[in-house]
Amino acid sequence: MDPANKKALLALANDVHLREQQWEEIARYVELVESWNQRTNLVSRQDIGRIVSRHVRESLWFIRPEVLGEARPVLDLGSGAGFPGVVMKIAEPGLLLTLLDSRQIKARFLAEVINHLGWDDVQAFCERAENLPGRFPGLTFDLVVCRAVAKLSDLWRWAAPLLGPGGRLAALKGGIWLKSCTSLANAIRPCAGS
Repeated sequence: MDPANKKALLALANDVHLREQQWEEIARYVELVESWNQRTNLVSRQDIGRIVSRHVRESLWFIRPEVLGEARPVLDLGSGAGFPGVVMKIAEPGLLLTLLDSRQIKARFLAEVINHLGWDDVQAFCERAENLPGRFPGLTFDLVVCRAVAKLSDLWRWAAPLLGPGGRLAALKGGIWLKSCTSLANAIRPCAGS
């Protein structure tokens, strides 16, 4: 494991209360991301030493009770290298998780993670989010999560048809989030009557 990631993992373990086995699974997952990242661009090359301090830490935000709540069928939209979904599943083993990415190489990586961690209750799809309702009619989730995927208005347009009754979208956004919120309000307005 990259020394910066190892150091960050030890520091994070002091801040976040998970079992030792869960930290070991996170370490195995980070090593898998590092290994695959040598062949394909799962995370930015500049971020390779910040997988834990940035990607894992941010992913743990989604397991907060006010975000996750009792949601169990969860969709990680635009999962990429598996952030936040894989980290959520490690931290909350009872989670029913679907990982979704439109790029074949990333979907293959996600399938490898599922196999590597021995999960039989997680699935990965290579598909565009807007095509899921047509491909799997009736498929819904309590929670759709994503980080660094697209504008909030686009995320809402893709997530809304996949949300069951009372379902929620949780998106971790950085940078120009206020502009993104304005575009989200404009995207939701036409849906208000339906």
